[in-house]
Parts: sequence; C-alpha cells; structure tokens
Amino acid sequence: MKNLFFTLLLTLFACATAFAQGTATFNVFPDTVFVTWPMNVTDVEADNHIQNLTNATRNIKWERTVISISPDTLKTQVCDPNACYATWIDTKTFAISPGATQPMIVHFLNNSGQAANAIVQLKYTDLADPNNPQYAYYVFDASLVGTDDQLPAANVRLFPNPMVESFTLENAEEVSRVHVFTLEGRRLALLEAAADGNYSLAGQPAGSYLIALEGKNGKVFQAIQVKKQ
Repeated sequence: MKNLFFTLLLTLFACATAFAQGTATFNVFPDTVFVTWPMNVTDVEADNHIQNLTNATRNIKWERTVISISPDTLKTQVCDPNACYATWIDTKTFAISPGATQPMIVHFLNNSGQAANAIVQLKYTDLADPNNPQYAYYVFDASLVGTDDQLPAANVRLFPNPMVESFTLENAEEVSRVHVFTLEGRRLALLEAAADGNYSLAGQPAGSYLIALEGKNGKVFQAIQVKKQ
C-alpha cells in the first residue's frame, strides 16, 4: 500500500511539473503594435503590456533587436516598469509582482526631419523558464503631414503557423513585397508579392522567423512571427 501511495505521489508530482513547464508564466499583449505620426514629431512611443499570470514574482528579461530602421542614424529607446533607458541599452531585467500588469514602451526618436520607419523586436524571457520566451514587435512610420500615404490595415493573416516549407498570406491585396528576417535581425530574403499568396522558406533551417509585409507605398505595415518545423 505504501509503495502504491508513493508511486501515485510521484506520478502526481511529475504531472504537476509537466503542467507548470508547459504553461506560460506571463503574457505580452498585444504582440504587435503599429504607430504612425507626422514626421515633424521627434519622439513617439509605442506601448503594450506585460502581465504576470502566476501568484509569484517573476523576473523578466527583455532584449531589444532593431530589425530595420530608416534613416539608419535614428535611435530607439526602451522603457520597462523600472525605468527608461539610454538608447544604447539593449537588455535589462525587471521584477513583476504576482498577478500584476505593467506597461512596456518603445520610443522612436526621429530628429532627421524626414520620413522615417522602424521595426523593433523585444524578446521577453522569464529567468525561471528560459526555454519559453515571448516576442513583441513595434512598427513605426513617420510620414509627411497631410498626405494620403497611409498604411494599409494590419489584418493580413498568415497560415499555417507553424509551417513546414511554405506559408500563405490571406487579405494580402496591399502587400507588394515580403521581407524574411531571423529573430536576430538578419534579413534572409526579399520576396515579391505572389499572385497566389504562397511563399516558400524551403532550404531554411527549422526555427522562428519574422515576416515583415511591405505595402505598395514601400512601407512596412505589419510584422508576423512564423515558426518553421
């Protein structure tokens, strides 16, 4: 009887551990933020939130990767629940209380006096669960005041995700080109819009990639992360 009880206890512990490992400890929402503004505004922010889904304090590390920025002399700045950091700071760690929701902000600093754009990726990792990071994307576009050069609606759908060799874009009538990036910010491919909406990543290793969609006005208006099996 004791052996049966001990076996049952071990089984329950293993199940609880597996459940904990497979359950997210935090959530970042929304995972993509789009901001447009007149180019004469020198500092604009994109904000989302991070939520602690547990009843324990979590230590969250963020890491910034600038996927693209134009002009390339411009800077971005990250503000987490602790502080706003200098433009050259690419990673920090902060604690978030049980059940709390806190803002995350990315500033785009445009002192060029020109039209400008950027895609910034933040990777979020719970230090106690390093194998399950989450990603958020911040897309900025500064245009001439009063122009009709607006970004299309960011409602393109990518499927399947995860994918094997190729993916399809739906509601993609405004897409002119498709940029494929690694999550480290290295561009792997620039694909012209396909009439059938189908795009191949054949030859690329398994892993996660960022798909950035460029509109007919030459500006990126949506970013989607896809996983290749």
